[in-house]
Amino acid sequence: MEIKLSDGYPVTLDERHLNDWKLLKMLRGIDKGETSLIVDVAEALLGKEQVEALEKHLEVDGVTPIDTMVNAIREVMESTSSLKNS
Repeated sequence: MEIKLSDGYPVTLDERHLNDWKLLKMLRGIDKGETSLIVDVAEALLGKEQVEALEKHLEVDGVTPIDTMVNAIREVMESTSSLKNS
């Protein structure tokens, strides 16, 4: 599944990862306040190489802002939700 972020950056997801029990457990952990699990969620959805490419894409003056990265992962999650519901 190909998704374009609001800035036009493309990401590719393997739809099997959306039906992963471990992903659900990580999302549950985030809901319970374990916000650092967003890093694991990103890698579970996109894979390490794609996460590193996204970090580089979002980098500003040598730093990838946390809020920008979290918003990008949120966009991915919201895009997959709307695609699965259509």
